[in-house]
Amino acid sequence: MNNLMVMSKFLLGKLRRIYFMALPENKQDLKRSRRWYTVGDSANQTIAQLAGGTFIVTLMSYVGISDANIGILTSLASLAAVFQLMTMRFVNKLPKYKFYVCFTVLQKLVFSLIYFIPLFTLSNRAKMIWVVLGYFYAQICTQIGTPASQDWIASLVPSRLRGRYFAIKDSVAVFIVASVMLIAGIILDYFKNGHLTTGFVLIGIMIAILVIINLVAFSFMKEPRLSLTNEDGYEMHGTLAKRAKTLHKNDFNDSMMSELKFAFGNRYFRKALGLNCLWMTSFYIAAPFNSSYQIKELTLPYTFIMIIGFCSNLFRIYISPKVGRLADRFGMAKVFKYSLLGLLLNYFLTACSLPNNAYIMIPIAAFFSACGWSFIGIGLFGIQLEFLDEKKRMIQLSLISSISGVYGFLISYLGGRLLDYLQRNPLIIFQRELYAQQILNSIGVVLLLVTFSYTKLLIQGKSPKKQGR
Repeated sequence: MNNLMVMSKFLLGKLRRIYFMALPENKQDLKRSRRWYTVGDSANQTIAQLAGGTFIVTLMSYVGISDANIGILTSLASLAAVFQLMTMRFVNKLPKYKFYVCFTVLQKLVFSLIYFIPLFTLSNRAKMIWVVLGYFYAQICTQIGTPASQDWIASLVPSRLRGRYFAIKDSVAVFIVASVMLIAGIILDYFKNGHLTTGFVLIGIMIAILVIINLVAFSFMKEPRLSLTNEDGYEMHGTLAKRAKTLHKNDFNDSMMSELKFAFGNRYFRKALGLNCLWMTSFYIAAPFNSSYQIKELTLPYTFIMIIGFCSNLFRIYISPKVGRLADRFGMAKVFKYSLLGLLLNYFLTACSLPNNAYIMIPIAAFFSACGWSFIGIGLFGIQLEFLDEKKRMIQLSLISSISGVYGFLISYLGGRLLDYLQRNPLIIFQRELYAQQILNSIGVVLLLVTFSYTKLLIQGKSPKKQGR
């Protein structure tokens, strides 16, 4: 019994050192932490792809969910961001983010479990419900952990290195994602004729392995965020920390309303939020419905889709570091603005794609998509880091993510309803019937032009740092 107590105390002490006392002591610690974040985020992005896009579309189709509803349901990731509003004050009060982030990472195992649902002897309706509930729960856990992890990595990367670091990190992540996606696509193609459930099981196992890698990598990272410190600047723990808490009142008693007033009273926050909402409009009006368009209307094989994705991502890997260096030199907003044009051309070519030309148009569209995605995500995040108040960064990241997330889901819902209407009442131009996704991608082109103009006129060169020069 004594041995058991000693062992349990030893393990608790070890966990405490890992999750609550892992401060970076020098530049090497910071560098190693950034490398571990690259490993963890690569696994995280691969999980997101295996639990989304073509694969989740295939799973949802298998259990009987319609095209329009699939597009809406895959946008639940965006709606799940609203839960950040409910947790942001709790998270901001945490002395350390590391344990909380790692706990939310562990919940992604539910993404793995939903791929095993087709094996259960349940009615189709029950399978639909369990797939949707599991997917939504895992997305909630992903979303509520995102602002804390973003603030964590932002504190590990100096502003002068952000463009380069995030571009290199993205290149590594894209290579891993593309490789795993290619393997997963081949697996689904191999098992699609009669044994698709076996393919789902293998994908579920792959996701579970990636969740463990994500968890371990984040556990090895250091965290610069300090809790209570003494007069010499050293962090206090245990009895000393408890005693200090009784002497000093907590500084995090601002109400939700006061946080909202502070944020919306800041014009830089409003500009960052406006850009995010415009981007959400441009993305969710068309992108969630393009995977099902390639599979069903264009009848492209999974392997072909994965090979095209793999090749385009290799190109993205090649150009991302170069684009990142350009961003460090010319500014995040300027490079982000031009990266939008890549996605615009992807939408345009997808709108022009038909079953008789898809084998030509979709690869070209994927090439331009790679050009756009080489910096869109990095640029949007970099602009937010430039525009948001550093002391309120985690809260303001949560506000932007949750508000624009709900907005993005509404756009996706409207897009799904429009898709459903156009599939039942097809538009005919010059005696040719248009697919619903062609019209949605055309709308996306117009919206990306609006986002481009907003970035040029209101974002580029307007950040607090630029204004202060």
